[in-house]
Amino acid sequence: MIGQRLLICLLFMAALFPAAAGDETSPPEVSSPGGWMEDINPADYALLAADLKDPFKFEGEINAQASSTGFAITTSKGLERQNVSFLELTQEVSIEGMPEDCRGFLSLYVAVFDSSEKAEAFCQEHFQDFGFTEDFSGYTPGYNGLGDPRLEGKGASSTGGHIVQFENMVARIYELGCINEIPKGSVDAFARLWLDKVSKIKSPEKPDLHLDPDHIYLSYHKDNNLLQTEISADSQAVAVEVKNMGTVEAKDVRVQLYLKKGEDLQPIGQPAYVGDIPAGSTKSGTAFWDLEGKNAEGAILQAQAFMLNEKDAIEEDNNASITVNIYYAYNGNRAYSWIDDTYRFDNYGFEGRETEEMVEGLLATVVGNMQADGNFLSAMQRLLFPSTFMRFWNYSIESMDVGAGGHCYGMAATSALYFTDRGSSPLSKPTSQMSLEEASTNIAIYHRAQMLPLWTAMISDFRFFQRDQSPAKCHQAVKDALKDSREPVIIEFFGRIGNKTAGHAVLAYKLIEVQGREPVIYVYDPNFPVSKAKPPRSMPQITLEISNNNWKNPAYMGYMWAYASAISAHPVFRQIPLEDVNALVPSLKKSLYEMAEVLRKANAIMAVLRCPADAVFTDVQGRQTGIVDGQIINEIPGAEVLADGDVEIYMLPAEGSYSLFIDATDQGMVDLDVIRTEDESAGITSFQDMAVQTGAQMTGTIQAGGEIANLQSGSESIPPSLDTTVDLSGFAGEALDKDPAEGSTSDSEVEAQEELIMEINTLGGVGNAPTSPVQFTLDRPYTITRIRTYHWNYGSGQTPGTIAIQDASGNQYGPWAATGELGMGGVQDAYWVVEPGAVLPSGVYTLVDSDPDTWSQNSETGGRGVAHIWGIPSQSEEGTVQSCDWSGTWNTDWGTMQLQQSGDKVTGNYTHDQGRIDGTAFGSQLVGTWSEAPSYSPPDDGGDLEIVMSEDCQSFSGSWRYGSEGGWSGGWIGSRQ
Repeated sequence: MIGQRLLICLLFMAALFPAAAGDETSPPEVSSPGGWMEDINPADYALLAADLKDPFKFEGEINAQASSTGFAITTSKGLERQNVSFLELTQEVSIEGMPEDCRGFLSLYVAVFDSSEKAEAFCQEHFQDFGFTEDFSGYTPGYNGLGDPRLEGKGASSTGGHIVQFENMVARIYELGCINEIPKGSVDAFARLWLDKVSKIKSPEKPDLHLDPDHIYLSYHKDNNLLQTEISADSQAVAVEVKNMGTVEAKDVRVQLYLKKGEDLQPIGQPAYVGDIPAGSTKSGTAFWDLEGKNAEGAILQAQAFMLNEKDAIEEDNNASITVNIYYAYNGNRAYSWIDDTYRFDNYGFEGRETEEMVEGLLATVVGNMQADGNFLSAMQRLLFPSTFMRFWNYSIESMDVGAGGHCYGMAATSALYFTDRGSSPLSKPTSQMSLEEASTNIAIYHRAQMLPLWTAMISDFRFFQRDQSPAKCHQAVKDALKDSREPVIIEFFGRIGNKTAGHAVLAYKLIEVQGREPVIYVYDPNFPVSKAKPPRSMPQITLEISNNNWKNPAYMGYMWAYASAISAHPVFRQIPLEDVNALVPSLKKSLYEMAEVLRKANAIMAVLRCPADAVFTDVQGRQTGIVDGQIINEIPGAEVLADGDVEIYMLPAEGSYSLFIDATDQGMVDLDVIRTEDESAGITSFQDMAVQTGAQMTGTIQAGGEIANLQSGSESIPPSLDTTVDLSGFAGEALDKDPAEGSTSDSEVEAQEELIMEINTLGGVGNAPTSPVQFTLDRPYTITRIRTYHWNYGSGQTPGTIAIQDASGNQYGPWAATGELGMGGVQDAYWVVEPGAVLPSGVYTLVDSDPDTWSQNSETGGRGVAHIWGIPSQSEEGTVQSCDWSGTWNTDWGTMQLQQSGDKVTGNYTHDQGRIDGTAFGSQLVGTWSEAPSYSPPDDGGDLEIVMSEDCQSFSGSWRYGSEGGWSGGWIGSRQ
């Protein structure tokens, strides 16, 4: 009878879980549950007559069936409620020796799952209200009420043994009948008998394939062999990792992809081959999902693992799914291809007159849209050239030094334009087949068209860029373009290494969003053509960590110098947009005014020579400044050589007169501009388009004040092409220093309240290292609003450090972390600026600069460092610093940061590499150290940190470096949550 009963039960289970039918390469039905039950015998989990001992007697009735229930299970995604199949059986056992009229029984209920995790979850669901422990707490994993050693590390039991969980099994023992007459200890003894049997059960030797949604990859930013290179953006590579959790090798494993629509599963292509997977090991298979030219929105991508010739031990975990959005560039006929639509040659730097021609072109476009007469426009274009050229020249050199810059904008732009409009390409061949010689002309043209945002940023000392930058804004801009117009867009990012400014541009052509993960953008990076990004390197990509206001890229791309939040996206421009051109004019006017102010205060003139030629200026004492035999000489006191090469820019003391000698170094056209200041005007004398042959010579005389009548070439006298003056009096307030949408006080309103408390300035050339202290006296309390020190450092500038104020008693206010501003000729970080907000009482103070070795001074300053201090007469409490507490949660470009402040001591942590902060607050400034795993020691995993909180106490910015020496390694910005 028992055999019949068990046979019926097993047949019933087999009917519930039929084997897959059909073609041998097809996967089993995705919805089939519990194939593992076919290989177990319910009798192994019941107590038969042979298993029992006195006083227990087998009653001959065992009921077994497949069942299912729903309960919460901890998965890789957290706590999830799942429907789980399991085997359940019941039986009754009588107890001998009890009176005939009052018999007692024990009822055994057993549930068998495919894993111990599910057995535990079953107990958590059903026995939370059961007095499981001596203190009547609910089910407690690991609690051994029986004291049976077989349960240690493998299960749990209640006090008295009524509930036993052993590995993947759960037993529940009930007393029935005359329960008060049942001998004490019967349940305990019966539970141990059941453990005697089930602890000897050997699990079936079968493979067990397992899929996890987190291991379905559409992108991967580390070096890997998971994902193959995508031929085109609509051929989405999908890698699926399969783990064999069974006890024997899984042979001929395949993965089938499906697109789930409602209850329907539509197969995607043929199954991907994975191969044989040893027990306990993981292997991956890659397939391609053909998007057929359409974006995917809210698509549910499901993967199923199976073996061709064998059933899996537990089929319930053979499936996993993810929800995805995929947007990519599509031109109506085909998708963008990283293989066909990108150049095979590397990004390349500027040669010859390229920087000069680019600046000339940009200025011609901008100035040409100004409403004025021809002389004014010509003068403006030439007056604007020196400072604009210096900014681009410095930026180009520094960016290429750190592996960025070059023609990245033009290469990215033409790649996009040739894809969206094949007719714009100069050749009928694919972009990938163009040589540098064939492509360079258009690259240069379109490079200039993309540069306006960068130019705007440089003219405004990079303030304007910050408004449209952040990983979140970049993500939205890319998504909008690829979703709506389906055109690729330019992504640009910026940063610094030491005192070098760097920037780079790439082309975004595909956006992958997987629910629960950060968005990934596939890009064409001119620094990494196809030949440099072959597997195991991943395809060039950017991951936007929006929650941390951060972004990252594969390690081989190497853009660690870029600021975490300094990333943005904009459309590809065919020409410079007119509205953007007009918006830039005020900033250019202010830039010209500032250059003229520098010349006026320095009592200097400027000479600009555009090659092919070298210039030498000789003063009345025979001292020279210029280029001789390719070498820079500078003997004239107060003179500076600001640029050399294809464009030479000189600054000379205005009170001197000079003999000028120009030597042509090649055949071409030479230009000379001499710029001078006259009150609030700028005068220019310009000699243009002078044709020369190699070795040709020209001479002239520059009078005191910068007047030059003509140039002499042999017997020929060359008059100026342009000699005029431009009134700059209205230029100072032209540029907007803030977003019009912002409601904060304007600069002009702040300056109207400020007083210049102290000015130490000079009109002559400067050296380094002051020999006398900078002291100043306050006759009443002041709020110190701004301090500026000068670090010309012989035209090299210096990475900003800190500025502090010390009173007569030695008490120090600050130090405050400085930001850098451009000096004459675009010299980076020539000025250091802080905005302390410190309220100082009346008294005598000394200014403290953290790098006196590069602080500028000369005899005119009495050996004191060049400095300016501004303030507002204050009614605030004397001797205080306007500040906020640092405590709280901050979203930063190095992850979420938690800070605690006690007094002036600030400590905290941040998410990147389990980082730590330890510092001291000086009002709105925090000075201290950072450290990270694994060593938490400088210089590799720690160093200095200096950050300054904004006036509204809602954000901060500053710098960090490795160790405690050298320049700053990067920036750090954050905002309160």
